[in-house]
Amino acid sequence: MAWRVQTVADRRWEFVQAWLKGEVSKAALCRRFAISRKAGYKWVQRHAREGRAGLADRSRAPHRQGRASAAEVVALVVKMRRQHGWGARKLMPELRRRLGGGAPSLATVERILERMRLTRPRKRRRRAPRYAGQRTVADKPNRVWRADYKGNFVTGDGQRGEPLTVTDGCSRYLVVLWPSSGTGEREARQAFMAAFLRYGLPDVILTDNGNPFASTTQTGLTRLAVWWIKLGIRHERIAPGRWDQNASHERFHATLCAATLSPPAPSQRAQRRRFTRFQTLYNEVRPHEALAQVPPAQRYSASLRKMPARLAPPLYAADTLVRRVRTNGTIKWQGRLVYIAEVLAGELLGLRHDAAGIAQVHFYAVHLGTIEARGKAQIFRRVRPPLQGRPHAP
Repeated sequence: MAWRVQTVADRRWEFVQAWLKGEVSKAALCRRFAISRKAGYKWVQRHAREGRAGLADRSRAPHRQGRASAAEVVALVVKMRRQHGWGARKLMPELRRRLGGGAPSLATVERILERMRLTRPRKRRRRAPRYAGQRTVADKPNRVWRADYKGNFVTGDGQRGEPLTVTDGCSRYLVVLWPSSGTGEREARQAFMAAFLRYGLPDVILTDNGNPFASTTQTGLTRLAVWWIKLGIRHERIAPGRWDQNASHERFHATLCAATLSPPAPSQRAQRRRFTRFQTLYNEVRPHEALAQVPPAQRYSASLRKMPARLAPPLYAADTLVRRVRTNGTIKWQGRLVYIAEVLAGELLGLRHDAAGIAQVHFYAVHLGTIEARGKAQIFRRVRPPLQGRPHAP
């Protein structure tokens, strides 16, 4: 025969049964079960309301937390999250504006989003080591513009798109969001022309080494890069495969994709409208964590360098020899044809002898390379690395 195990609930049930029989006084009954009369009355009343189930132990946690967020605050956080798709840090400025001193803390907003299953923890990623090279520091608006293509997508009607994006490195202002169909030079030039006319010229444009920004020719130049040089814009490029050298712009692409391309719009026209709304929201409304949670528009101002009506010819020193590039990309030097680049056809290059007798080749303010004698031939050698990674004095 097994031993009978008596629980606390069983003892309470025995107490209530004895209480209801009334054979012993209430005070004596409470002393027998070693409880106070107040506790005795509590268990009898709970049994009267809920039956024997009411004699089980309950959680001692309060029914309502005294510091719990009001239902209106929770509803506002959920509404703003679903409306904008922002995280807790982005939501805080707007919550403070609407609720004033009654706004919840950042940790509270994070817990609300987590409790409502509106966020999910990110996987920790191994970060590449920081790049030790030097590039122009974006210390003020329009010092450095960062340009890249988001990557191709297909709208619901089967149309392919590959948006060109340009952001200001200092203010994070979205200067260009161009819904181009590819990475051709013509569409890219249209996008940059519109940006230059509206915002003026930057000092530097930072890109990767892909089309239409760079080529695999010996100068590394494209027609777009040649145009920038003639406008007095310095073109800097990240090292091949080192996307982390343009990390802030790559991070922006993640935001753009989540807001406008997940999934793409049903048609190309609808996708353009979506891009336009996002550009306004990103620049003027959405708080940016790198800017102390203010929108980029509050930190950006147009450049004082305006787009010229016509391009000025290069000005070289008096002791510089000037040669015009032929249609096949060559120049005449010391009685021989030397190939430079076809994209420079019709342009004027400046050549100067250095102390070693080697000709230094310049295009406007850019040092393209050298012309050296190899036997009876003249060989052009480009500067390595081409137009990238060098400190730029403001």
